[in-house]
Amino acid sequence: MSVIASDVKQLATGFAFTEGPVWLPDHQTLLFTDIPGNAIHAWHAERGVSLWTDDAHFAIGLARATDGRVLSCEHSTRCLSALTVSADGSYWSREVLARSLGSKVLNSTNDVICTSGGAILFTDPPFGLRAEDGELHGYQQAMEIPGCYVFKVGDDADSPAPVLKDIYRPNGLCLSPDERTLYVSDSSEQHHKVLACDISESWEASNLRDFAVMAVGVPDGMRVDTAGNLWVGGGDGVYVYAPDGSQIGHAAVPEMVTNVEFGGPEMDDLFITAVSSLYHLKTALPGGRAWSYAGR
Repeated sequence: MSVIASDVKQLATGFAFTEGPVWLPDHQTLLFTDIPGNAIHAWHAERGVSLWTDDAHFAIGLARATDGRVLSCEHSTRCLSALTVSADGSYWSREVLARSLGSKVLNSTNDVICTSGGAILFTDPPFGLRAEDGELHGYQQAMEIPGCYVFKVGDDADSPAPVLKDIYRPNGLCLSPDERTLYVSDSSEQHHKVLACDISESWEASNLRDFAVMAVGVPDGMRVDTAGNLWVGGGDGVYVYAPDGSQIGHAAVPEMVTNVEFGGPEMDDLFITAVSSLYHLKTALPGGRAWSYAGR
């Protein structure tokens, strides 16, 4: 049985560089970022696309926290923030969750996830502050931290805890359905691969290993379905890998895919951000992380 249940369909286009899709099940709405446009947009099946906020601090990756807020990785501030969603689904307020490691400012927060227990992990490559590491969607600045880490949000904005320090350019990240395996994409021309590691209950990472090499372009944002299959954005579409790392699917997309997100009433709609456009396809299995807010 194929894991991909429909052809790819374009839902909207005309953006500068889309990223960060996150599904709000309580509003049946998808949020996604347009990084150079400094905006977060909303998509609804009946209303189409609308502007959610035009002051997004060059946001890139988004996720939903267990308290209902939208987690936002910001390039211009180099911070991870939490955005409160109003009862009607509109933007309300912003709180900074991570901004520095002690006295050293973070690089440029990029992608973020939240566990069922409320722990928040994010990646911190230099893509938003150094033009030599990719197209700049922030401001040309210096790196203050001597590396690019995967962090866990700490008790205050200046004390995130490094979970992984050994990946060259950590970008997209995702947890297996049982939250014991962490996947991280290394979006660099040197490696262009997805790595996996084991995660303990105390957030110690071990057994870091290569999981899959992206065939075209670099791997970016990722999600899992209920069977633990990993859906990864790549240079020519969406790639699907079984838990053992074997490729079991590929959906061609006419633009470079930056990220993916499961959503819809049955969580079997896969939303795809791809440079200037938002795309969609149906999946044979639903996404495995709908717990992130639904029912709370």
